[in-house]
Amino acid sequence: MASLVPAESTQSPMPTVLVLDDEPFVRHAARRFLKGSGYECVEAETVEIAMDVLRKTPVIAAMLDMRLSDGRTGLDVLTSLRALPEFREIPVLIVTGSILSETERAAIAKLRGFVFFKPEGFSTIVNFLDHMTGRDQSG
Repeated sequence: MASLVPAESTQSPMPTVLVLDDEPFVRHAARRFLKGSGYECVEAETVEIAMDVLRKTPVIAAMLDMRLSDGRTGLDVLTSLRALPEFREIPVLIVTGSILSETERAAIAKLRGFVFFKPEGFSTIVNFLDHMTGRDQSG
């Protein structure tokens, strides 16, 4: 008798994106939009959880909230990521609903991060991810 193999095990895995945000609603919305766009999503609500997830899960990109409730920032994570050889080149998107200082903007740019403002919406972010990860098929 032949055994049935679940369809998902025969497909190549979807690329995974880390979403760091202290707001559960934002993480949930990002996960739903990313999954609907062909990405897996791992979530973190703190810098510590994000760094732990990154040690255990291969990701192709990271979306980091700039302002976290504990006073830390996505820039803190970006700085830590760029210090690790395996994360020196992945796209890192800093997502914020607030105004960034010139110092913050300069630090993000120096670390090859990209700034997105929350009103831009997830479709803009996913289009950017597709382009940065080579998944953009529009020509």
